[in-house]
Amino acid sequence: MSARAGSRVGLLGVVLVLTYLHFALAPLFDSWFASPNLLLCALLVSARQLRPGAAATVGFLLGLLEDAMAVSHFGLATLMLVLVGYLGSLSRDLFVGEEPLFIGTYLFAGTWVFETVSYLILGASGNPLSYVFVRAPLDALATGAVGYLTLPFVRAR
Repeated sequence: MSARAGSRVGLLGVVLVLTYLHFALAPLFDSWFASPNLLLCALLVSARQLRPGAAATVGFLLGLLEDAMAVSHFGLATLMLVLVGYLGSLSRDLFVGEEPLFIGTYLFAGTWVFETVSYLILGASGNPLSYVFVRAPLDALATGAVGYLTLPFVRAR
């Protein structure tokens, strides 16, 4: 098996495992103060390896799965994940390299922006400044930590 095919199999495995864990561990994550968004993590990690159209397709499929569980805001996750997948894939052209500091910043910023925009669009109750500057960054750190653990499985050998 070539290195490229092995990388694609690893990428598919990571996306499938993170998707399964996202839904299997959702009740546990709801009780945590800083909970990782495993669907977003799968999308951000895969977007660095895929072309923009393929990354948007992955975002669309993951968004449909997420929206199937949402009662009040059907379509928001699909739209947001398609945009994140597309823009995440374009970041490969803008920022060349796979340094750990960049990948950590990429995962953190992608999650923070996603969480903040979702919160503001939904118009959720609570203090928006507290969410944007405390809760969203903590969720982004948790998602980034999970993303770091997946990187050895998706890198080309």
